[in-house]
Amino acid sequence: MLAELQRSAFLDDLTPADRRVDRILLTLPIGVIAALLAALIGGVVVFVAFAIAGGGADAAERLMTMVGQAAVPVGLTATAFVLCLLAFANGGMALAFTGIAALLHHRKLGSYFTAAPRFRWRLLLLGLGLFFAILGPLLLASAALDPKAPGAPILAVSHGLGGRLAYVVIVVALLLVAAAAEELVFRGWLLKVTGAFVRDPRVVLVLSGVLFSAIHFDPNLDAFLMRLAMGMGLAWMTLRLGGTEFAIGAHAANNILILLFIQPMSLKPDASHAFPPETLIVAPLMLAGYVAMAEIVARWAPLRRWGRVAVA
Repeated sequence: MLAELQRSAFLDDLTPADRRVDRILLTLPIGVIAALLAALIGGVVVFVAFAIAGGGADAAERLMTMVGQAAVPVGLTATAFVLCLLAFANGGMALAFTGIAALLHHRKLGSYFTAAPRFRWRLLLLGLGLFFAILGPLLLASAALDPKAPGAPILAVSHGLGGRLAYVVIVVALLLVAAAAEELVFRGWLLKVTGAFVRDPRVVLVLSGVLFSAIHFDPNLDAFLMRLAMGMGLAWMTLRLGGTEFAIGAHAANNILILLFIQPMSLKPDASHAFPPETLIVAPLMLAGYVAMAEIVARWAPLRRWGRVAVA
């Protein structure tokens, strides 16, 4: 299967411009500055929107103070505020950074999303659906077996059906945006840069997973290994299916299940804890599940046609 990754359509459009080290070195500082400015603008937009819709500047300032103190958001409004900041700040950062990269490397911004002529929304839906069907039960079962699990957030965020439905809509919509932002940088841009110099898919997969895990700054080894497996699996999806669409759906589905049924939104980093040995089993299973999802779509003709996937 590694041979198929090496012939990935996602890397077919690489040119000598993508191998210009000077342009990569320029991308990093300029892209980071542009990303920080975009995050600031996104934060201001969210603040103003909540000030207008949520009771004035004082209410929005209290929400911003909550974020600054890394407090746990309580209730629908506070959770929506945090998710909006996450989606629009991260989304702006990703678009700004990759926009600078596209400009310096003389390529279209959309090429960091997909090798297809247009973004394949059906493939994104397949990523959502297959994750829910294949890895969702494993994720929910592990939470159900955890005696320290806090309970389903959807039941705590509101006592009414309307509030819970609103929570579902907010979580799904905003986590799709947040997942797209992460995939654009860590699978879109990073795979292009790595693939321009190294065509060994094993190196590309590991580097994507390591950087994706490291950027979360979690002090716990089990969390690092789980995110490493997730990052490698998402990179496999992108290379195998010629774009980030499926990975965006799977990434979003993982986060959606967590915020709906496993643990509430939290701004505090996880405290250090002992390494659970079962991670050495769960992490490889998670990676295998991501690979299996991509292979199902790549190899099963009806799904391949519906998702508009062209594979080598």
